[in-house]
Amino acid sequence: MRKFTWVVLTNCDPAHEREFNEWYDDVHIGDLLRIPGVVSAVRSRLAEAQMSMVDGELVLCGTSAIGAKYKYLACYHIEAEDVSSVLREVKARSKTKEMEISPYLTEAYTLMYEDTQAGGKAR
Repeated sequence: MRKFTWVVLTNCDPAHEREFNEWYDDVHIGDLLRIPGVVSAVRSRLAEAQMSMVDGELVLCGTSAIGAKYKYLACYHIEAEDVSSVLREVKARSKTKEMEISPYLTEAYTLMYEDTQAGGKAR
């Protein structure tokens, strides 16, 4: 079984941020976890503290210095021989009773990565 990490970056209508987050946390993640092959999920909010490389040196900075566009991140871990079949199922369920989409979602950008090694732990 091959393993993948699906990175989903999103923004929402700022006037309805609470409703968007409730939908994402209480409804959407569960809908995605019911899709065969999607085994886990974690969701995060953009932190103000960032780091960038300037002239070969790492420097501390804020989100505006790095041009951060998306406020929210979700990472889904997928186990499948054919990750395209998982994505096709997400598309098929999207905007149906099986996976309603929040009207407050304004932008989404996704990237799929194939995992190259097993996860490790810090000592």
